[in-house]
Parts: sequence; C-alpha cells; structure tokens
Amino acid sequence: MTINETLKKNYLKLSKITKDPAFEAEFLLAHILQKPREFILAHPEKKLTETQITKYNKLISRRAKGEPIAYLVGYKYFYGNKFLVNKNVLVPRPETEMMVDSIFNLQSSISNYIIIDVGAGSGCVVISVAKQAKNLKLKISSFVPRDGTSADKKNLKFLGIDISAKALTVAKKNAKLNHLEKNIKFLQGNLLEPILKNSKFKIQNSKFIICANLPYIWKAWKNNCSMNTIGLKFEPAIALYTEENGLKLYRELFEQVKKLKLLCATCYLLCEIDPRQKNLMKKLIKTELPTAKTTIKKDLAGNNRLVEIEL
Repeated sequence: MTINETLKKNYLKLSKITKDPAFEAEFLLAHILQKPREFILAHPEKKLTETQITKYNKLISRRAKGEPIAYLVGYKYFYGNKFLVNKNVLVPRPETEMMVDSIFNLQSSISNYIIIDVGAGSGCVVISVAKQAKNLKLKISSFVPRDGTSADKKNLKFLGIDISAKALTVAKKNAKLNHLEKNIKFLQGNLLEPILKNSKFKIQNSKFIICANLPYIWKAWKNNCSMNTIGLKFEPAIALYTEENGLKLYRELFEQVKKLKLLCATCYLLCEIDPRQKNLMKKLIKTELPTAKTTIKKDLAGNNRLVEIEL
C-alpha cells in the first residue's frame, strides 16, 4: 500500500475527532517513517512496509478515540522548545506561553529573582523561562542553598515544584533535553511546602516570581459540554480537577505565600485560570492577599487567562 492510499484510508477515521484530519494523518505517518511531513507530501507513491502500516494503524486508532497527539508521539513543542510528555503530565497548552512572556515583562530586569514554578508538570514553563534567560545572556546561578543564605543574590535562580514524583521525572528529563539540568532545582511537595518547611530554601530578603498553572477545573464542570473535551480523559486528573469552583489550590497557595512574604523583599505571582473564574479569583485575592495589586490578562483568543499579582 502506498503513502497516498494509506492516508486516504485514514482521513475519515480522524474526521470526527479533529478539524484537520489530513494534517494529523500526515503528521502521524511522518512520525512512523521518521521523516518530515514534507516527505509524505512529496512521495505519495512510496510503498509502505507491513510493519509501518501496522504501527501507523495503531496510532490512528488511538487518535480516533481522542488521545492527544502529543502522547502518541511522546513530545510537544512549547515556546519553541521540545518537551517530552507522557500520561503523567499535562500536554503543554499554547495559552500558557503567555506566562513566560509575562515574566520578562514584569520588570526591566529579573536578573536577581528566584523563579519558582509551582505545579511544574513537564517543566515547560520554568525550562522555557530559563532558556529564554540564557538567550538574553542573563546570569544564572545553580540553586545551592547554604543555611538560609544565597551564594549570589545577583543572579537568576530557578526552582520547579510538583507533588507528583512521576511528573518530576519527566521535568528532569526535559531539563536535560534542553541542556538546563544544572540550572534548575526540582523539588517534590505540595505547592510551596518544600521551601517553607526547609530552612535551607528560605532566602532572606530575596525577590520571588511564582508561576502557578495549578489544577483549576472544578470537578462539577466535568460533565459540562464546554469543558468535557475528549482529550482530557487521557490526561492526569490530579493535574486538572479540584474543588471550590476550581480555586482550592490557589487558595492554599495564597495562604502559603503570606508566610513566604515575611521572608522576601518582593513577590510576584502569575496564575493561570479558567475565564469563568475571573470574578471569583479577584474575590479570593481580596480575601487572602488584600494589599495585592492585581491585573488579569487575556489570551490570544480574548479569554481572561492570566492573573498577575504583585505583593
């Protein structure tokens, strides 16, 4: 069977799951052949082996059931960088890229900040920020705490925190893939607890930027047609769903931030939300962080997506 014949046979199978079945069919076949998609388009007459067809049909079958393409091929690009993904981490979303941009827009210089990615998952945010910092020639120090003091407070430092050990395994692999394994310290724990409960990470008078893309889908929304997209059922529930209108973990984070604020000179928080949570989030911030300055930014689709909080 030729490439062209194989593709035509599978277009219809994907038409119910995607708006662009032709592209996805071509992309998956290119992955099986370990060739660029352009090769597929340029050689429609090339015959495929039985092994290639069998592997391809398995991917098509999984995709037709709604499994994200990133899980099928094992990677996803985010902010121009390649990230390994599997069932233990969320697939990086394009709208989350604005969090990376916002970090560099907070201040004219972030060179003396400690960047903390809470709920790091695949590590896509903290790794993208670190890579961009390197591209901008900013000085980065490895985070090696020494009894509550920092060896060099003038340099940028990076921490990634996640409650899932399996997610951190993926994040560490991605740091190595992007040549940043020596620049980012990964810690396991609930939100900021690894810092608050370990005096070695309490850096007095430091400046923090905390990124948080926490689970924010309210469990009661799971049966709502607008949220119940097919692909979500393949992603880790622990990284998607929570209680209290989807803001439970943000409330817990804000309670921890109040303790961290006693130690630091400056603190910014960047939190991704569901657009429907705008007013609820503003109310929560007013309750937990009453002196904070808050800005809510829209994503490229015009939805309220990123909350910037300055303490």
